[in-house]
Amino acid sequence: MDKVLKFCGIDLAVKRPSAVGLLLDSIIRVKELSTDEEIIEYCKDSEVVAIDSPLSHSRGFRNVDKEMIKRGYKVLPPSWMRSLVDRAIRLSLSFKKVIETHPTSSMKNVGLDWRKLSRKKDIIDAVVCSLVAYFYHSGNIMVVRASDGEIFLLPEGKLEISKIDELTFQFKTFYQYR
Repeated sequence: MDKVLKFCGIDLAVKRPSAVGLLLDSIIRVKELSTDEEIIEYCKDSEVVAIDSPLSHSRGFRNVDKEMIKRGYKVLPPSWMRSLVDRAIRLSLSFKKVIETHPTSSMKNVGLDWRKLSRKKDIIDAVVCSLVAYFYHSGNIMVVRASDGEIFLLPEGKLEISKIDELTFQFKTFYQYR
């Protein structure tokens, strides 16, 4: 029997619970978790973990952030969120493969309006992060790269997700624009 691969997406927070999505087959289950230990336990054995947080510090914008802005994405500099970046770096040491992502930019690429799926953006951010982890693993990913980092995004296309309940979603299809 084939091993079911797990992909984890973390919409990391510091002062409130983090939304953490876990993709198994086509089902994404989101939990709101408070401690690093809870996040590590939920995401253990994931092939890839995608975190919505910078994974490096800088003064002002990093070159990779400037490249994102040049491409029309709206991002904040890591210097505005030091404690979040510290937490992301600390968590990244607990997993075999961790990538940085920006779910709002991925949603822009696939025309996804989070309001149609949830009352809380954090929940859909976690869903999108888990999909970025899956797309990274499958090799169908957009990467914005500069001398000081990489940010992985869903490629431009049309993504279809359905809501099962408040914290459970199903990834249906993806059509890539070429």
